[in-house]
Amino acid sequence: MDENERAVMEGDAAQVKRASARRTRRSFLVGGVAAAAGYGAWYAIDNSKDSGRLQGGLRKMIDFDAAVNRAVWGERGMAPTYPPSEVAELRTNGTIGMDDPLKVDSWRLQLVGTADPERSPLFAKDVTAWQYEYAASDKPSELAPDYKTPPKEAGRGGPQAESLADKFNKMAQKLSGKRNQGTAEAGASYSSLNIGTPGLLLAMEDLAKLPKVELITQFKCIEGWSQIRQWAGYRLRDLMEMYPPQKVNGREPRYVYMETPDGDYYVGYDMKAARHPQSLLVTEMSGAPLTESHGAPLRLHTPIKYGYKQIKRIGLIAYTDLRPDDYWEKLGYDWYAGL
Repeated sequence: MDENERAVMEGDAAQVKRASARRTRRSFLVGGVAAAAGYGAWYAIDNSKDSGRLQGGLRKMIDFDAAVNRAVWGERGMAPTYPPSEVAELRTNGTIGMDDPLKVDSWRLQLVGTADPERSPLFAKDVTAWQYEYAASDKPSELAPDYKTPPKEAGRGGPQAESLADKFNKMAQKLSGKRNQGTAEAGASYSSLNIGTPGLLLAMEDLAKLPKVELITQFKCIEGWSQIRQWAGYRLRDLMEMYPPQKVNGREPRYVYMETPDGDYYVGYDMKAARHPQSLLVTEMSGAPLTESHGAPLRLHTPIKYGYKQIKRIGLIAYTDLRPDDYWEKLGYDWYAGL
């Protein structure tokens, strides 16, 4: 190699070193800015005000995702259906609101927010006064003490004395106007009924007047598993046609709220989701009545939502124009829960 060639090679090497140095400095600067921005975003999210056990920034992102889902699907998409050969036994998952075996004969569906409820033979001046009975329980009554059954006679001593706890609960409930409910982790629902709320009390034979519907759809759990199951019952929208909501400023209210008889578990839905043709009030699974563990005598199945929105053992359905409280949203999950 002669001197000219060596000079050319040395010159090229110098150019490469200079270019590499420039790029290294630029990359370091860009990387530093990116790291600072990432740290700033993390710090802002981590220190944002909590909303339902979730940082406010993350909650806003969940709400944004829900808005996009609504814009694209509008809760009008139909979930796929399957042949009977693909049906599997549904896992038992989630028992909140079902701590004690419910006596099915004592079950009534509290239906609130209907138009002209006083005209119905099912009208009750106070649906919260209805007492659900449990097969075996040492659990305190969830109803206001004013509505408890009289204490049993205790021999010659006469009626049992009211305990200090009962007196305190009675006083607290009279002050708040709310029943003593919501003993599970998320606490009481702000959408639960006030004592003295009028409405309808429906027995199972009243629901049986609705058209019976069967579906074979997939149940999807937020935990990552799914199963195909056969469901039978009544469309929620058919119930709403038979017992229509009271209009709000000339239009239908925007939401539907449900809770278990003890008020421990509760969920809210957009009216579009409630009126979806696959939103079913289930009384049977695979041709057999619902079991206790699957929410007897009445549960919800809606395949356009994750499983935690498919409430078991429904005791209350209320039409409302205020977005209802939701058990799992309080614990960091998504209120919308759309699929």
